[in-house]
Amino acid sequence: MIADDPGTKIDLNTFHCSILNDHEGLKKEQQEYEPIPVVRQINSSIIQKNYLQIKQEIEDIVDTEMENLKADPSRGDILKKERGCN
Repeated sequence: MIADDPGTKIDLNTFHCSILNDHEGLKKEQQEYEPIPVVRQINSSIIQKNYLQIKQEIEDIVDTEMENLKADPSRGDILKKERGCN
């Protein structure tokens, strides 16, 4: 059984402990919090543009590495040649 109110102590519990919080101190600390400043505005078009840029960069890296593997005879056995392809 648990309490819905943090100020209510639970006498019986399975691990025989209780959590002690300074609720007044926590409330004072929370009142002094400042809002997090906005660094930049993000919208769905910015996210989509970044996604497409990252996707293109990954494709470019894969293409470059595949060409490097094909061009190096010592690593040619890494790639499996498909039937009918030269």
